[in-house]
Amino acid sequence: IGDFYCFPYLNNMDVAKVPEWAKSTIWYQIFPDRFCNGDKSIDPENVEPWGTEPTGKNFMGGDLQGVIDKLDYLYDLGITGLYFCPIFKATTNHRYDTIDYLEVDPTLGDKKTFKKLVDEAHKRGMKIM
Repeated sequence: IGDFYCFPYLNNMDVAKVPEWAKSTIWYQIFPDRFCNGDKSIDPENVEPWGTEPTGKNFMGGDLQGVIDKLDYLYDLGITGLYFCPIFKATTNHRYDTIDYLEVDPTLGDKKTFKKLVDEAHKRGMKIM
């Protein structure tokens, strides 16, 4: 195969430059439905009891309030960046089948709760992606 799959960068703009702040960020990926259930009033109808074996189709009820509730724990671990799986309105637990990119899935919270999450994370010096 040799150099068949080696493509030189033809333009300087094609070379990715990692921002300085990202080089030292310690990322923690969060799959919201599986992280922490902080607001049982917004659980989906078919939510499974916490600790049930996860499948590709079941819901555990984790939500944005649950993440807010655990920010101090994450901070104590040394986490400086939170990388979220999709949080947009969808029909599956992973939410990669987004229906509306402008709406937070109602079983995770709402825009107000998401804003609170971002604000609280920023108070702790955490980035959100």
